[in-house]
Amino acid sequence: MRKTAIFVLVLLSCAVMSGCWNRIELNEISIIAGTAFDLEGDEWEVSYQAIIPSSISSGTGLTSGGTNQSPVNVFTTRGRTIREAVSKSSSESPRWLFFAHNNILIVSEKVARRGLSQILDLSFRNPDARETVNVLITKGSARAILEQLISIEKIPGQGIREILNNESRNSSRLPSVMMYELAMAMTSDAKSAMIPEVLISGEPEGDTLDALKKTSQTSKLRLGKLAVLRGDQLAGWLTKEEGLGVSFITNKVKSSILSFSCNAPDGKTYNSSFRLLNSTTKLSPVKERGYFVMNVDIKAGGYLLESDCVLDLSKPATIDRLELQLQNEIVQILEKSWQAGKRLNVDVFGFADAVHRKYPKEWKTIKDDWEVVFPEMEMKPRVTVSIDRVGLSNKSFKTLKKDDGG
Repeated sequence: MRKTAIFVLVLLSCAVMSGCWNRIELNEISIIAGTAFDLEGDEWEVSYQAIIPSSISSGTGLTSGGTNQSPVNVFTTRGRTIREAVSKSSSESPRWLFFAHNNILIVSEKVARRGLSQILDLSFRNPDARETVNVLITKGSARAILEQLISIEKIPGQGIREILNNESRNSSRLPSVMMYELAMAMTSDAKSAMIPEVLISGEPEGDTLDALKKTSQTSKLRLGKLAVLRGDQLAGWLTKEEGLGVSFITNKVKSSILSFSCNAPDGKTYNSSFRLLNSTTKLSPVKERGYFVMNVDIKAGGYLLESDCVLDLSKPATIDRLELQLQNEIVQILEKSWQAGKRLNVDVFGFADAVHRKYPKEWKTIKDDWEVVFPEMEMKPRVTVSIDRVGLSNKSFKTLKKDDGG
């Protein structure tokens, strides 16, 4: 009985004593807000944007009159493999790198042309890495993006993420792509993915605090084009307008503003703006004469945001005419995106997945030759747009002036 009691006591002691064996204090870690990947010869260059806690706390940093200290520190390590480069951070950083709050992952164009599989493999093996980190690409140095400060946001990595989310939410021309979404797209039937571009515009002086003391920065971060991946490698680029067409086809339009021309009774052409609030897309593949045809049915709705036309918007016939012009505008956007996809021969629209779902048996025979089948497809768009509201006035200001004899 005594031996049993001693044994139980020892077990309980072990359980209590091992409770904090792997604890990590906040003052022992360096929180990483962004990472960047470059290639120099055969070596990987991994850059880190580490947050400086004393700088972002209240009373110091960018927004105060105290000590002007940068809110982040950017440093780079090198190695033949990514993991070797990351492991060398211990020789430069006094703290252990903590990636659980990483906001962005930026790759250079050179890295993207080589392939992203190695980066994804490392990220999914690391228990501290976030699958929801936003992935972006830049044509120049990826490290330079991390060095660029943003006037409104103290932490640049978080600021870039907010810029991307704002663009994706309000424009739908560039998608917000997270790590897990990138991996899913690369391993889908289409074996393609897209990554938004981030670049530095203007003179590269935004890496100093002095640049933030001006009302207008000489250099700033902004989003550019849309990179297209075939498998894990960069295949080409799409414009923002072509990116909007891809968002329409893939049913990922959240909101957007469309500018369209309206032909007035005076024979002149004027421009107006339409706020798109909702859009749903249905893909229906059919086989005709031995070829696949993709029917793309889009239903969209919103309200008139701006009108420069001399029109009476209280008449249903006028609204019908504007809706038809909007539909034609969207069809043109879809056609541009479709031609760009065929030019790159990359199925960024996910047509392969739609064909696989409807024709599973036939898919087995064509999946290995999809790069041959895809450019031979035909796309038939059908777009329906409804203008739900025209605003507080049924007439444009030009019409009111005309009615008043102005």
